[in-house]
Amino acid sequence: MKKALPFSAIILLCVVGGIYYHFFFDTRILLKNDTESIVNHLSSIGIGEEFDLSEDCTPSDSVYVVTPYSCDFFEKNSHLELMSCIKRDIERAAEFDNYYQLLFVKDNKVVSRATINRDIVNFFGLDSCNVHCTNTKFHVKTKLYLDENRIVHQK
Repeated sequence: MKKALPFSAIILLCVVGGIYYHFFFDTRILLKNDTESIVNHLSSIGIGEEFDLSEDCTPSDSVYVVTPYSCDFFEKNSHLELMSCIKRDIERAAEFDNYYQLLFVKDNKVVSRATINRDIVNFFGLDSCNVHCTNTKFHVKTKLYLDENRIVHQK
């Protein structure tokens, strides 16, 4: 009986730990920051060269562009699943004029993100593809290209 008590305690701790992990430490908090690899990829693209973002974050199906000063992005995209602490980081970064943020999404869960300086590429040209510039969304395999000012446009 005395040996069964420690074994039961270990089993109980594993079950509680598994439940805690499932609800608090899933992919939402372990959000991958792909900034370095995406910046390297975007920096290597030539003017007029066609590209997509499917290589940059393979588990995703769509990309949302958080434009500078889009403080209402998450109000308009409340269906996206993301931990509130990371949401605050994204909202803080949106306060700066020089950065766009790419949120890679799979099944309405943000799985990865990247912060891109406008000097590398400027996503301003994608705003015309959507009704609201705070809801710039496209499929990761959407064909894009850069103009002579390194502004991204949809093919």
